Amino acid sequence: MFLFQKLAYWFCYAAVLLHAFFASPGISVYAQQPEGQRASVRIEFGQRVQKKTVYSVQLLARSAGMQIAKVVGQNVEKNDFVGVKTVLNTGPGDIDVLTAEVSWPKPTAIPRKLASHKDSYTVKNDAMWGYLMENGSPGQSARLKDDTWQQPDAPVLTIQLADDGTRGFSVALEQLLRHGAMWFPEHGIYVTLADKPVEFVKHLASLTGQRTLDQVQQAPDATLSEFKNRWEDFGNPNQWDVPWQTKYLGTRGHLIVTAPAHGSLYKIAIDRWANVRPDFASPHRFRFDLLWPESQWKSQTLVNGLPICVTRLERGGQFCEIEQLVAPLTTTPGGRSGESSGVMLTRLRLSGKAGPVAVGFRLTSEVKNAVLEAKKIGPDWAVVDRKSNTIWLLLETGPGFSVQINPSDSATTSVELSCTGALNPGETREILAKLSSPPLAETDHGKLKAVDFAAARLQVVNYWENWLRQGATFQVPEPEVNNLFRANLWHALILPRHRMDEQGRPHMDLPYANTAYGQKNADWPINQVVYVDYMLYGLRGHWQVANDEIAAMFQSQQQPDGRIGGFANWGVYSPGHLYAIAKNYLLSRDQAGFDRLLPQSLKTLDWCLAQVAKASQDSAATGLIRAPLNDLTHAEREWAFSQAYFVAGLDLFGQALSVHKYPRAGEVLKVAAKLKQDVERAFSRSSVRSAVVQLADGSWSNFVPTDAMTPRRMMEQWYPTDVDCGPLHLSRLEAVDPRSWLTTAMLHDHEDNLFLKNQGAANEPVYVQQASVYSQRDQPKAVIRAFYSLMACGFSHHQLSPVEHRWAWGQYYGPPSTDGAWFEILRNMLLNERKNQTLLIGQAVPRPWLEEGKQITVRQAPTYFGPLSFTMESHTASGQITARVELSNRNPPNELLVRFRHPQEKPLRTVLVNGKPWKDFDARQEWVRIPKPAAGTILVTAKYE
Repeated sequence: MFLFQKLAYWFCYAAVLLHAFFASPGISVYAQQPEGQRASVRIEFGQRVQKKTVYSVQLLARSAGMQIAKVVGQNVEKNDFVGVKTVLNTGPGDIDVLTAEVSWPKPTAIPRKLASHKDSYTVKNDAMWGYLMENGSPGQSARLKDDTWQQPDAPVLTIQLADDGTRGFSVALEQLLRHGAMWFPEHGIYVTLADKPVEFVKHLASLTGQRTLDQVQQAPDATLSEFKNRWEDFGNPNQWDVPWQTKYLGTRGHLIVTAPAHGSLYKIAIDRWANVRPDFASPHRFRFDLLWPESQWKSQTLVNGLPICVTRLERGGQFCEIEQLVAPLTTTPGGRSGESSGVMLTRLRLSGKAGPVAVGFRLTSEVKNAVLEAKKIGPDWAVVDRKSNTIWLLLETGPGFSVQINPSDSATTSVELSCTGALNPGETREILAKLSSPPLAETDHGKLKAVDFAAARLQVVNYWENWLRQGATFQVPEPEVNNLFRANLWHALILPRHRMDEQGRPHMDLPYANTAYGQKNADWPINQVVYVDYMLYGLRGHWQVANDEIAAMFQSQQQPDGRIGGFANWGVYSPGHLYAIAKNYLLSRDQAGFDRLLPQSLKTLDWCLAQVAKASQDSAATGLIRAPLNDLTHAEREWAFSQAYFVAGLDLFGQALSVHKYPRAGEVLKVAAKLKQDVERAFSRSSVRSAVVQLADGSWSNFVPTDAMTPRRMMEQWYPTDVDCGPLHLSRLEAVDPRSWLTTAMLHDHEDNLFLKNQGAANEPVYVQQASVYSQRDQPKAVIRAFYSLMACGFSHHQLSPVEHRWAWGQYYGPPSTDGAWFEILRNMLLNERKNQTLLIGQAVPRPWLEEGKQITVRQAPTYFGPLSFTMESHTASGQITARVELSNRNPPNELLVRFRHPQEKPLRTVLVNGKPWKDFDARQEWVRIPKPAAGTILVTAKYE
């Protein structure tokens, strides 16, 4: 009798609960469901869960007309509860199950269209998505085509795991019908069809793929040669020829841009065949071409990472080595270095098979009113403009060559010269061409004649070496890395245009690159201030250059209300300024430099704070910033990119004000902290509402959208909307926790689905969002992979020219922001700060860099803790690696961590610090920890035997 009463009680209680459940918003009795599609969904909780886990579950309809009915629990215990909100207690081996009948109207909305874009470089009018799906890895392409983004009324069922909507995921039911089962390892949840169930074990056995990051973790450290083989070389004409490469004044596919000095107006571009062009905005417009018909291109390289280019050609057993550099020719009075003249020196050295040899040159004016002619001046030939009485080119052939003038199609604007002679066995013959930019007065012919190639070459070397000496030194045992480190600096220094404005005042232009886009003012301030002024100049200690450029951007781009303007008014421009200024101040503690920028910075700060206040007061009351995203995504929406920079910019600027003892520091830090909470909550909820995405191992994961109010992929927008300027910047800038489930989901989706062929780079390599996140998560293998992938895809392999786009878009050369992004990774691999408390050394050093006899050297590197120098030397043959660290007394860290990544992964056995035994180390993590390190020299010896 007692048992019967108990059963009756529970039956009545369940009836009440079921009535409440079906009366809830978004849930209706199944019989009321209009005709449409149906599925019986089985959800298993606790699969492969290693510890006791409690799930608080709600099943929610996210699509109009969807009905959920007959929710039934199986394998539930007495401490579980099935109802409007289900509570399930699971643990190792305890699998609880919910089944539900779900029905929905058949989707009828007009599908969205894939983004398109048309210009002279675009393939099939595609905005990169189509190219990615056609040319990505097979699984990647299939997964993107399977995504439900394009169906506005796609039926979506949410499995919510937190009352506030910040945990859980959503399933696109038509995908579930196609696939039959979905495994969510991060949640410990398995979903299949109850009327056609696939056993969990059987489903797992069918998954044969592997996530990209799992492969990275299991493989040896990545190498540059590996990624050079995976990313084709832009600079080699024998290997790379695709329709979106730049065609610039008759050249194709590759340019090295250089200049006679920092900020020169007269920049020179060298193409892969040693032809010469002015930059996009040069006042001197010309084409200078080398003519050696039927020659074969052999190679093109830089000398020691400096702007000295060597191109090698071959024809019929004869060889032509062309060495080119740009040297200063005259200096403008008053120190206006931008207006100084330069001379492009092109030295040909002909050798090889004995016999006749001939080579030609063609100089063409892009100014139509010029009247060019060739004339002999003494022993040399010159090209002059008869109309302006200026000399453009001087050709010094030496004895044994005869020069003739060839007929030209453009008799007044083009001159073609042929040099003919003979090679004796073992002989090398030289020709030297001197191209003045701008042209010199013909009466100044003697200045051009007086230029000696060897002396000019030495002058160029000394000029750029002096710049390198002014900053920090980073040297590793990999020459190609060292060469790119050296090239980074002049890539950036030649970008500005120092000129006098219309009122005769000094003015600085900061274009994105010298061979494309607008060349006046600073149309792309985020790229300049963050990726150049902080990531390159700031991290290398070139404070004056950085502050001068930031001041110039304030001068030309700051609006009366404090906002930083620029092309398309990206939402990140203003907080990006605060971010970079704060970073540089925290690194340098340059009080005078910070004070110089503070008045304009505070105006920008006030504008940013006003935007945050507005975000909490508008009708949507999301708490997030609405602003345009980028140059082709103009809508003012709650973009992740904008939120990330607002959080990071305000937080870092608040820290800088605190160090500065400025009274508003607390106010700013409080706003930043509140905004960070709002951002993480909003994007968590949006991810829960978004249909999940499949990964390379066949499992499924949350999708994190780039607009918090649009829970899906946005493939109707161009690729940079979702990726280049996408949500992973939230983690890069720590607007969300880099170790959070949101970050984990983003990393796997990007690596498996969004980076072309799973090769670890976005279309614009500069963004390399994942690298900083891997540092923050302490995943050295993933950091190293991102580093080498960026190096191979973001720069031509031998000429080291930075590139803007990698595939399916117009290609432009020379943006130093790519250099800055690459250098920040290198710097953080070698030294890094964690939460302004910990100094890390050697966090992600590639293991081959610590092979026997190799050494890493860093000198006077800026850190939050003052200038840092260290060397790390390998003596693995005798069983030890040493690190000698020179700590500043400016702001000592709370702890010092030194990682020793043994080349053969041998376990750390014992440690000495300053010659004394040391117990505070982690052999598995390869860390040596030194709490409260004192300023001065610290010698750490790691022993392996």
